[in-house]
Amino acid sequence: MTKLRSDLVQAVPLVEGKINVGAGDYVALGIIHADVDASILIPFPSGNVTIALLAGEDRGYVGAFTVVSGTVTYE
Repeated sequence: MTKLRSDLVQAVPLVEGKINVGAGDYVALGIIHADVDASILIPFPSGNVTIALLAGEDRGYVGAFTVVSGTVTYE
């Protein structure tokens, strides 16, 4: 992320057990960051949605998700 003016820079907190996680099921509390190119699955009530993330990309999200490939850090 880029800092503009004197605004705060949002960053993913480094929490043990939530850093560089691979394939599996997790619960995000606010943000998912792709450490490398990754694919995640979000289980919405209307159906599952697969999202491709490029390395370094962040997505704001609260809820359950599945890492299909790659690794992510989340909070």
